[in-house]
Amino acid sequence: MSKPMISVAGIRGIVGDSLVPEEFLRYVLAFATLVEGGPVVLGGDSRLSRPMMRHLAFAGLSSAGCHVHDIGLAPTPTVGLMVRELRARGGIAITASHNPAQWNAYKFFDSEGTFLTAEANRRLLTIAESGEFRRADYKHLGVVEPRTDGIQRHLSRVLENVDVAPIAARRFNIVVDCVNGVGGLIMGPLLEKLGCTADIFNVDVNTEFPRNPEPLPANLRKLCERVIARKADIGFAVDPDADRLAIVDNTGRAIGEERTVTLCAASILGREKGPMVVNLSTTRAMDDVAAKFGVPLHRTPIGEANVVEVMRRTNALIGGEGNGGVIYPKVHSGRDAATGVAMILEAMARSGVTSAELNASVPDYVMVKTKYDITGKDLADLCARMKSEYADASEIVTVDGVKACFPDRWIHMRASGTEPVVRVFAEAPDEKAAQDLVSRVEARVLG
Repeated sequence: MSKPMISVAGIRGIVGDSLVPEEFLRYVLAFATLVEGGPVVLGGDSRLSRPMMRHLAFAGLSSAGCHVHDIGLAPTPTVGLMVRELRARGGIAITASHNPAQWNAYKFFDSEGTFLTAEANRRLLTIAESGEFRRADYKHLGVVEPRTDGIQRHLSRVLENVDVAPIAARRFNIVVDCVNGVGGLIMGPLLEKLGCTADIFNVDVNTEFPRNPEPLPANLRKLCERVIARKADIGFAVDPDADRLAIVDNTGRAIGEERTVTLCAASILGREKGPMVVNLSTTRAMDDVAAKFGVPLHRTPIGEANVVEVMRRTNALIGGEGNGGVIYPKVHSGRDAATGVAMILEAMARSGVTSAELNASVPDYVMVKTKYDITGKDLADLCARMKSEYADASEIVTVDGVKACFPDRWIHMRASGTEPVVRVFAEAPDEKAAQDLVSRVEARVLG
């Protein structure tokens, strides 16, 4: 039996293997202790293991005296937003995000509705390891309060921060693949409010994911076909918990998750200015957008919590990650597919262009993303070999693995926080140049 994975992204495991109920309960108890028995928002995606995880959370939170606001099936950004709305001490999202159906996880939020910072996460781990948990007596056990207003509050916040009239005037024809996750609960109402005609499929939250749930181009064949067949203006795909967004343009081409935050950033900077924050592995097209609009761009280690922390510090206008995550603090300080959809449609409506033309308006590069099992290998040694191999780089960044930067390309190797692998990202002007960077790592660093 393998061990659960514990990181700034929470605790996750495989049902029947590394998802050991007593271990996961221990982290709920630790979180309840961390928030001192205060109110907690609980919600999650549509995985078949959610009921088990939900009742574990109920028991742990109640035993510490936490009042549980149970919002049921809900996108991860809805959980975070509701923490702020209800002035709770924290929140838990039951989701393994883009991971396959056999995985599940707890993701923990602070009182600001954002994922725990590195320091808060260290305190959580210390409490979990100590086994010294908060206990309420029988008169002060926490109660569970079901709530049904989470999606509506989230929807209202998105609509307050987008120019609805020009979108509605275009009467866009849209196709959306919700992968039988909770995205279907918000995408339909959102697109209706925006005056769009929508073909939304894979919306059955009571069954399994119909495909690999990660919204990568290789997994979006049916969406591409549907966009072409219906002559749609654009297609969208979300992951099971609706915090990541991918785009298919009107020609039926999946343009890649990297383009989501880039196009959203260009859209919002067209009407207001401010700093931007992305992680180290996000496309260099963000640098082009920053230069075009004359705003600073900050880069952080990978991880939503890291991006949000720097966004707070710099009072950033927008941020995100190249995995399809868009963060717009005026709605919610976390990745949010619904916000991304609204921003993209506003950009198309305001400019009068097609989705393919919108994509062409921002410089594009070729990115190669791979991962390698490093079982039995020493990560520190791999990083040292990476630095040595790319000693000729114009810049080497080591705050999160090793990133070697050149004038028109870069390569980044880092340990995954969710799988026992290293991830390698390379970006260059063309596919051969990007693949050459990866091949060099395979042969001389990982070989």
